[in-house]
Amino acid sequence: MLAVGATVSTGDRWPYAWMAADLILFAVRFLLMRECERTRKRGGTGPLAGLMAAGGSWSVIFGLGCYGCVVSGDMALAVLAALNVAGVVGVVSSRNAATPRYAIFVMLAVSLPFLVGALLSPAPGMSIVGFQVPFYVAGVIIVLLQNHAINARMIRAELDNRDLAIKDALTGLPNRIFLQEKLRGMCSELAAPAANGGRPFAVLSMDLDGFKHVNDRFGHAVGDMLLRKVAERLKRAFRPGDMVFRIGGDEFVILLPDTSEIEATLLAKRAIEKISVPFDLGVGTAIPIGLSIGSAFAPADGGEPELLLTCSDHALYEAKRTGKGRYRAHVRAAN
Repeated sequence: MLAVGATVSTGDRWPYAWMAADLILFAVRFLLMRECERTRKRGGTGPLAGLMAAGGSWSVIFGLGCYGCVVSGDMALAVLAALNVAGVVGVVSSRNAATPRYAIFVMLAVSLPFLVGALLSPAPGMSIVGFQVPFYVAGVIIVLLQNHAINARMIRAELDNRDLAIKDALTGLPNRIFLQEKLRGMCSELAAPAANGGRPFAVLSMDLDGFKHVNDRFGHAVGDMLLRKVAERLKRAFRPGDMVFRIGGDEFVILLPDTSEIEATLLAKRAIEKISVPFDLGVGTAIPIGLSIGSAFAPADGGEPELLLTCSDHALYEAKRTGKGRYRAHVRAAN
């Protein structure tokens, strides 16, 4: 609207160039924002650098336009330019607080041309306005940095709270909440078209054999120490991309992405062997413990989180029924 006012008031050609540049940049930014939104829904970030470049270009053109308004000598245009510059600088301090360097660039690109124009303007009193600009912009930059610090603290607090919500406090492993979240995501990928998903994975349910005896004999402090040591061994027993969860007590679940039944069997037996080595916890004697494991496979045993966990639990019960330190895969019903 300021460019339209400059066109009407001055009758010069430069406001037309300003309007044309504004329209082009508006179209470019609109297309870039749509692409960013589409990419965000797919889990990406989109052309953020291009969007910021377009925004920076707009601020430079806007600042030059405000310069033209002020040096034109038209008091009404000068006042409108001052209001627009103050408004843009104020809005940026809040809206763009997450990107302070970009926000400061926009503020300077808008306000510096206005400042120079105010000092050169033939309109009475504009030099006094120009003198105030650096102080105003400096104050708003301070507000911007304060807003950035507040936002950063809020984000850190949110991440810390999420970390507390999805991690087991004793072992540091992901807990049942994160297991359910991750399993839902893997099942959703499994249901996606073959080009994007369809990767098989395994769910291993396991618990310790003889853990209650350790608690009863040595106390809960030693039992907690044992659980931490078990968690460390389990993480070393599986591949880097595999995920180990503690879901409560002496119960653990492992998710094995992109895994065949043969690979899952070998990994489960390796975990049983590693856990079977007695633990030295400084109580005067090495503590032996066992591990029983049951497994289910997606999509062979189902594609729903609850069903897969139920199948792996049933396989675990069967492993414990037939003896300790055993591994059993879920037995599928015959067609």
